[in-house]
Amino acid sequence: MSRPIAYWVFTLFITLAALWSGVADILHLQPLYGILLHLGYPPSFGVLLGVWKVLGAVALLAPRYPLLKEWAYAGLFIDYSSAIVAHSAAGDAAAALLGPFLSICALAASWYLRPQARRLALTAA
Repeated sequence: MSRPIAYWVFTLFITLAALWSGVADILHLQPLYGILLHLGYPPSFGVLLGVWKVLGAVALLAPRYPLLKEWAYAGLFIDYSSAIVAHSAAGDAAAALLGPFLSICALAASWYLRPQARRLALTAA
């Protein structure tokens, strides 16, 4: 698979997952809303988290704005790694960690494979 195709496969996986879960969080749709409550988060946190997921997905798909994309990658990484910690703290089975772990892997692949136009320009120190 060529680098641009691999980039778009991983990026579309991440953005579609973030859009889907973001909308589910905002609208309190099952099963994601139930998982959020199971992990001990307050209902209002779903709306906040959902809005940021949707904005992160849009930022990754939008042309230009490489600094904004870096923030979106960082935010989604924090979201997925926090999900792993929350599931672990709740005593959930290892299978519950699979989704966030695979999302981190796809996110890292998207970040690594991103085209030059989607990267921050190097600056001289």
